[in-house]
Amino acid sequence: MNGIFQDVRYALRQLWKSPGFTAAAVLTLALGIGANTAIFSVIEAVILRPLPYRDTNRLINIRDLQDPQEGGFLFKDYQNLRAESTTLEDSAIYYRDSGFSQVTLTDANEPRLAQGAYVSANFFPLMGVTPELGRTFTSREDAQKERVVILSHGLWAREFGASLSAIGGNLRINGVNSRIIGVMPETFQFPASDQQFWAPLTTNPHWDDPSLLVKDPHRSRGFYARWQIVSRLKPGVSMEQAGTELGTLFRQFEQSDPDANRGAGIRIAPVRVELNSKTRLALSVLFAAVLFVLLIACVNVANLVLARGSARQSEISLRISLGAGRSRVVRQLFTESILLALFSGAVGSYLAYLGLHAALAWVPAGIPRLEQMRLDGGVLSFTLAASIIAAVLFGLFPAWRISGMSESLHLAGRASARSQRLGISRNILIIAEFALTVVLLIGAGLLAHSYLRVEAVDLGFDPAHVFTLHIQSNNSSSARNAFFEGIDERLRTLPGVQAVGAIDGLFETGDHTNLGLRDIEGRSPEPKQLWTPLQWNSVRGAFFQAMGIRLLQGRYFGIADTPNAPLVAIIDESAAHRYWPKENPLGKRFRGQDPRGKNDDWITVVGVVSDARRSGPEQSPIPHIYQPYTQAIDGDRTSDLVVRGHGDSRELPASIHRLAHELAPSAVLSPVTTMEDQLSEQLAPRRFQTLLLAAFGMAALLLASLGIYGMLSYSMAQRTHEIGVRMALGAQQKQVVSLVVREGTKYAAIGLAIGIVGAAALTKFMASLLFGTTSTDPATFLLVAVVLMLVALFACYIPARRAAKVDPMVALRYE
Repeated sequence: MNGIFQDVRYALRQLWKSPGFTAAAVLTLALGIGANTAIFSVIEAVILRPLPYRDTNRLINIRDLQDPQEGGFLFKDYQNLRAESTTLEDSAIYYRDSGFSQVTLTDANEPRLAQGAYVSANFFPLMGVTPELGRTFTSREDAQKERVVILSHGLWAREFGASLSAIGGNLRINGVNSRIIGVMPETFQFPASDQQFWAPLTTNPHWDDPSLLVKDPHRSRGFYARWQIVSRLKPGVSMEQAGTELGTLFRQFEQSDPDANRGAGIRIAPVRVELNSKTRLALSVLFAAVLFVLLIACVNVANLVLARGSARQSEISLRISLGAGRSRVVRQLFTESILLALFSGAVGSYLAYLGLHAALAWVPAGIPRLEQMRLDGGVLSFTLAASIIAAVLFGLFPAWRISGMSESLHLAGRASARSQRLGISRNILIIAEFALTVVLLIGAGLLAHSYLRVEAVDLGFDPAHVFTLHIQSNNSSSARNAFFEGIDERLRTLPGVQAVGAIDGLFETGDHTNLGLRDIEGRSPEPKQLWTPLQWNSVRGAFFQAMGIRLLQGRYFGIADTPNAPLVAIIDESAAHRYWPKENPLGKRFRGQDPRGKNDDWITVVGVVSDARRSGPEQSPIPHIYQPYTQAIDGDRTSDLVVRGHGDSRELPASIHRLAHELAPSAVLSPVTTMEDQLSEQLAPRRFQTLLLAAFGMAALLLASLGIYGMLSYSMAQRTHEIGVRMALGAQQKQVVSLVVREGTKYAAIGLAIGIVGAAALTKFMASLLFGTTSTDPATFLLVAVVLMLVALFACYIPARRAAKVDPMVALRYE
């Protein structure tokens, strides 16, 4: 133990005597360790941190086999599963999506939407969670439909200022008071991260829906199968056993009670954080990137240690001559590396803390539990482990090489050979550093190329000067129609307004349903197994003109398209190509497959418009059929207002919001936003990961250039005598510059070649993150190669110029 303390004290003195080396090494490593800590804290919060439920490994979601994300179950099937299963300890139920559980909060303030979770009374005991304040509701309250509510931590803080007096107060939901009985912890976010309250299942507005008792063939299956199931396995029961039993029970239900609204089967999955595959892959790519940055930092510091060790060979050789073994010298040198790594870990943790707080303002929405990331014990343990691993990476190999070289210092004529062997070690490290940098920069370049390609996509509409407003209203159909007619008339009179329209779903960001037409005049309908996504929309006013969607053939909708007029539709290019390829679609007739199909009149195509990428610029266009709101089944549900301005439109947002509030004071109004802002928000995840990876790539490029600069500077200092001899014998300055530059760029070129091969192998794993390019895009590979070689040339030129200015007479006296 005394020996260890002695090593630590000696190491501290050595580091204190070399403040330049210590500062450079600590800052270099802190950059790599800090980046790793920051990204790991995100991964730990989103993926690795255990869910805040009791025995999470026994909790499962029971899902529809055909549609695991959106599909639901019949209520009777839930009851039967709960009663007959022998593998489940218990099952709870909740409404499956926002359509059944999104409400309006109404009080003294302006109405606003809230996402609720209507759950059965056994939900909270099954999950094994307790409120932060108050209590959960009872089975009696559920059975008697008592209006009680449990708030999320966020809603409690936002609406009630985190006041304890909120318990016992009221939350006004859809105009009716519900008594607040509890507040859940901030970490509890089931079934989704946007839950704002939990209430008894029986208090949901759709619980007693009389339509559920009438089998209407024109309603989709989802209308009846509207419930989701979460269950807890009995102790000792495996997922496979539960899946086998539940699948058998489900098939028995179908045989004993056939129902067209029942799904095709059951799929079970563990309760876990739901991440789409692209988000999970993006986090993996970013973590790999920061690991590369840490490796590059370690290589840089290893080079610094080798250079410093070369200057300390006399000191180390003297210790060996006095009896210190090689292992004792290695231990001493490695102790210095450990201290450097620990100092760097401390600085890196602080940099990670600052970076996380700054990044929160830029991180795109939609990543669950991201707000819970913090530098806790687990993250700091990772930082400590990363620091020690870094010490091994940058310290152990140089320590072994330095001690080996120093053993033979007393032998005459070996100094040059020793320096040469240390120089070879440094050159190998420089090659490795450049190879790692190439891989990282090519990955960043591919994402940047993809981002530029996404931004260059033809959207099929013109987003400039377009303003949008989402209106959620529970008023009657006639009241909603009157509102839109009134706001259309008043907005068109405002200065700067060019066109006004509305649609029943402006952006289609979710999954699309496979659909086909029930009948196509003159041909057989599509077989159901060949259906692909198809979208129906109801529009009103000058929607196409307001969006800037081009009319390619035919006409827009007009005042003659009344409810009693022949049914008409406008289709887009994709729909025309799908149903009438190489034909003129104008005048063609069809019947629908969705609820509009219960009207058996033929629908006539009167116009064709350009494809509009309303699913996002990265999604391929899908066929669309547009109907005028006057002829659509749910024409009054055109809840997205679109206004095109021209000239100076700065006052329009306030005017739009004011008019909407005057005409529908009880409606929930979103903020008025520009179309360009909404499109920018859609690109936020790609933009964020591209910028972050580019920042890591630039950090790697800086470290690599500093590495080759430092290697050449030190090498030239060691070769001052040789250069002096060359110049005394007649070598010109440009020849010396050429010699030094050739030496540096040789190692950079070798690293570049190795890195390109590595990048070609590794970037294929990020292919799904790319858009409009491939993982082996030649332009990106060439650009990175050119940039790296230019940086290497610049890094080589500075020490080359310094070497060329050596005075031959001074150099000859150097040794």
